[in-house]
Amino acid sequence: MAPKKSTADAPPSSRRSARIAEQPKSTANLDDGSKKEAESNKESTKKEVNSKKRVAEETNGDDTENKKTKAATSSKASAPKSGVKSTTSKKDTDEEAKSSAAKKEKEEEAPADAEPDTGSKGQLKKGDTLPKITLKDNAGADVDVSGLAGEKGVVIFLYPKADTPGCTTQACGFRDNYDVIQELGYDIYGLSKDKSEAQQKWINKKQLTYKLLCDPESKLIKRLGAFVQPNNTKRSHFIFEKGTGKLVDIALGVKPADNPKNVIKFLETHHKK
Repeated sequence: MAPKKSTADAPPSSRRSARIAEQPKSTANLDDGSKKEAESNKESTKKEVNSKKRVAEETNGDDTENKKTKAATSSKASAPKSGVKSTTSKKDTDEEAKSSAAKKEKEEEAPADAEPDTGSKGQLKKGDTLPKITLKDNAGADVDVSGLAGEKGVVIFLYPKADTPGCTTQACGFRDNYDVIQELGYDIYGLSKDKSEAQQKWINKKQLTYKLLCDPESKLIKRLGAFVQPNNTKRSHFIFEKGTGKLVDIALGVKPADNPKNVIKFLETHHKK
């Protein structure tokens, strides 16, 4: 029996026919109705694929955006709040400075009833005039205190230390009532153991409208009876009368906020006599 011939032995024309037969049928061999249906199915499939692709892209985009948003939020949350920290630090620093100043003020202030050290010449009494003592003022100029009271009277208020809480309240009170006291015929001088530089700095800081006297050796402070060992000052005021220059009012252990008002009250009463 003769063997079957393989397709490899078939003539070229036969092999082409076999390949054509194996290929999927194209729409060329379909009728018009089938063609339309096939093309419609193909278009639908294409649209479905494109739609899925768009959804995937949008989903990936949303995921990426969400990741960025989360990362940014996380970064902001973990970042140090520099503004808050700075404000807090400044507040803490200010509180520490105030606390330190108040402590220094308390250390420098002497109680009203403490025994004073009046020096070898003793304490001034009512009716006395200012002694001949030369002190520096806040500008570094020499001031002969014996000449402060004359045609105009003078109010000298004493404070323990410049630019401390209670002393600032006292000094600003005299600043705010400066015009009233001037109208009554009196000048105002502050007096403490501080040096000129510290006094001038305080004047600039608080816009004080009068001069401050510097008595680091407590020469005048002793004569006024406001110095207490080892190195303390009684918060006080002394009023030397206009016209006569005589000491007419002594107030020791005054309260910072009340001091200027009490001076005005005394002057108004004193000159109504």
